Amino acid sequence: MQELDILKDFLIKNNYSDVEDKINKFGVYFDALIDWNNKFNLTSITDIKEVQTKHFIDSLLGNEFIQKYSKICDIGCGAGFPSIPLAIVNPGIKFTLVDSVNKKISFINNIIPMLSLKNVDAIHSRVEDFAKLNFEKFDCCVARALAQMPTLAEYTLPLIKSGGVLVAYKGINYQEELNNSNKIFDILNSKIDSINEFNLTNDEKRYVIVVKKLKNCQNKYPRGGNKPRTQPIIG
Repeated sequence: MQELDILKDFLIKNNYSDVEDKINKFGVYFDALIDWNNKFNLTSITDIKEVQTKHFIDSLLGNEFIQKYSKICDIGCGAGFPSIPLAIVNPGIKFTLVDSVNKKISFINNIIPMLSLKNVDAIHSRVEDFAKLNFEKFDCCVARALAQMPTLAEYTLPLIKSGGVLVAYKGINYQEELNNSNKIFDILNSKIDSINEFNLTNDEKRYVIVVKKLKNCQNKYPRGGNKPRTQPIIG
């Protein structure tokens, strides 16, 4: 198992409990990620320092914004970011991970028992189909590197209960995305709650955008036929 000193320092600095146990789980996660990545293209980031920073620590930057929620959905979970790191440090929160690529869900289902995660389910589904079956069932959605905000909002906000939040991980161009999202936020009865800036590395910033669902929305969203991605509601 590889040494994860960068991640360990982050966990200690931010007052996480049971650091050694968590580091052991992240070590197993890293080894499995690299092993599977040799057969399937799960991630382009494989250097141990970059995985710690750009996958593990990056995922944990949203941790403070999910603490009061008990039922969280990760749309487009990929190889498990951000939800597997969040699930490791929050065993009392239930996470449902959804992705349309079966090999990624197979990877998640493989590592769930390896990490003894009792609080994680993984589902192979298109987001539009999953949303229709789970309309307004979750307290919170998290999403990282999935889509531009107008598309992401339409995918996720219909899943969230009134009073819940979307926690979206964004890069430096977040403001342009938000400028294009006013219309879809209005349609889905939501608004920006906070914009939070973090120094991911010495030369790279991460922005965690929290969008609050103010009241219930119409269940015709998200639109089918891949329209949220091909015909996003912009304005």
